[in-house]
Amino acid sequence: MTLTPVARHCRWLLPVLVALSACTYDSAEELLSQAPPAPACDSLAVTFAASVAPLLQQRCVSCHNTALRNGDVSLETYAQVQRVATDGRLVGVITHAQGYPPMPQNGPKLSDCEIARIRQWVRSGMPNN
Repeated sequence: MTLTPVARHCRWLLPVLVALSACTYDSAEELLSQAPPAPACDSLAVTFAASVAPLLQQRCVSCHNTALRNGDVSLETYAQVQRVATDGRLVGVITHAQGYPPMPQNGPKLSDCEIARIRQWVRSGMPNN
């Protein structure tokens, strides 16, 4: 059989179409059961600027800022965060350790990954990086 120039050029398309037709699911359960696993928590490459500060800004600063200072704590600057991390309060409140008020107050506890990142930053000496 002689192929036309267009057919010769596009003959790679048939295997692709066959492969794509095999990627169908009969139900939502089947699709969801084959979802890739969630990415692992990276608590090793933790920096203040990229890991700790954005988390605190998102989850804590609305109550712990210079204007409100709930619990006489502000978490707006590196120096303020370092102060409460140095004396153990930061890890104590986010882990809901005995003797510390659980934070965030009236909100869900930080995820295990978020806590691990803050702990790693504290263990590494609370660098301003």
